[in-house]
Amino acid sequence: MKSARVILGLELAAALVLRLLFAQTRSIQYDDAFTILLAERPLANIVTGTAADTMPPLFYFLLHFWGMVSREMLWLRLLPTLLNLGSLVFLYLLMRDLVGRRAALWGVGLAAFSPLQIFHAQDVRMYALLAFCQIGYLWFFIRLWQHWQANQRILGWAGAGLVGMGAAALYSHNLAIFGLAAPSLFLLVRREWRLLLRLTAMQLLVGVLAIPWLWMIPGQVEKIQRAFWTPRPGLIEILQTLILFNASLPLPGWQMAAAAVISLQIAALLVLELARSKGEGAERGFLIAACLTPPVLMFLVSYVMRPIFVTRGFLISGLLYCGLCGWVIARGWPKGASAFLVGLAGAAALISLPYQMTYASFPRSPYREATAWLREHAPAGAVIVHDNKLSFFPSRVYDPTLPQKFLADEPGSHNDTLAYATQAAMDLFPDASVETAAGGADDVFYVTFALVEGEYQTAGITHPSLVWLEARFQEVEQIRFNDLIVRRYQKP
Repeated sequence: MKSARVILGLELAAALVLRLLFAQTRSIQYDDAFTILLAERPLANIVTGTAADTMPPLFYFLLHFWGMVSREMLWLRLLPTLLNLGSLVFLYLLMRDLVGRRAALWGVGLAAFSPLQIFHAQDVRMYALLAFCQIGYLWFFIRLWQHWQANQRILGWAGAGLVGMGAAALYSHNLAIFGLAAPSLFLLVRREWRLLLRLTAMQLLVGVLAIPWLWMIPGQVEKIQRAFWTPRPGLIEILQTLILFNASLPLPGWQMAAAAVISLQIAALLVLELARSKGEGAERGFLIAACLTPPVLMFLVSYVMRPIFVTRGFLISGLLYCGLCGWVIARGWPKGASAFLVGLAGAAALISLPYQMTYASFPRSPYREATAWLREHAPAGAVIVHDNKLSFFPSRVYDPTLPQKFLADEPGSHNDTLAYATQAAMDLFPDASVETAAGGADDVFYVTFALVEGEYQTAGITHPSLVWLEARFQEVEQIRFNDLIVRRYQKP
């Protein structure tokens, strides 16, 4: 037991180091910036802002108090990092109770180096919190399942933990329900009616605790149905999900092909071992059910309503996938298969992690560098106009003092996702056009993406904002930060 704790401590230490690499300098994206800026507002504003958006407020509350210590990016990213490390601890406990310490240590080791887990540990969003709550919920269920008949006191502390984690998950993300469904389905298949009845009562209590937020969900669902553009999943999305469980996306050239081949090989090894071990125990069955339930349910729902098949919504499945791989490695069958699986997992991490951590194009364009340049070169009286909110919000995080404005999304388009109530809660309102944003300034800096300009060029037209600026100003400077273009215009 002591050696297991030492190994677990070393795995968590390695995980922490990997998650803090480039945490200060790696660029944020729009969603991170949105979360940070909204979390800085008063708690009442956070409630109204999230109610008009698509997510519950719990992570914003946590970040609100966490950010009171510092606005440094390393500190802000430390919150999801610690939540992710907590998920690894719960993964160990879950695997230990189901299939033994050896498999648990292998599972945590794989999760420590998982590109998917590292990505969301650095992502200043609610997904690390969601996975933490969901896997905690699963572990408390396992304690109930394994011990409630022999020790009724388990119903007390484990039941309270299950209810607390379930409620916290629902306040973390609206897709949380898919990760909480596995225990009920598991008991239903096994016909364990007495425990299923008790679990149902606990889940009803979870629902009661979530009532203050549940009444807002229909409006959020309506917004998702209207404004978001996730494609209906098919074979391509399934393959992408499998790759994300092992590597990262996007990947260039041969790295993408290698990641796909590696992912298919790992999946084949898992299927072979699971088929060979058929009937060996309910514990293995629960791991499989808990891993597959969220993506399968989200896949099916995506054919009934607006597609909601997004990998970040079932980060818990990525954790349990690592656990299943750890279980196969610990079994050591067939000869050499364990070493081969470890090698494949290591190769996937080596292929994707360097690219993932240094990626500096949309949506993680070098906003920090661009903002630093604007701070140095924008004179008093100049106006900085962002073509859209996607570059404005990150720049606002990096320097809230710069005179920056952003243009409104086309009403009714799939980009039009920032509700007026959320704008009011954040006190950040777009300008209707570049004309109103520029005002009477003689010096205008215009920020846009090469991707956006390319879309207009493909359509055979010039960006309307550029047409207006070039008709009234003279372009005196242009600088690129990868795919982010900053143009400086002055009146002739």
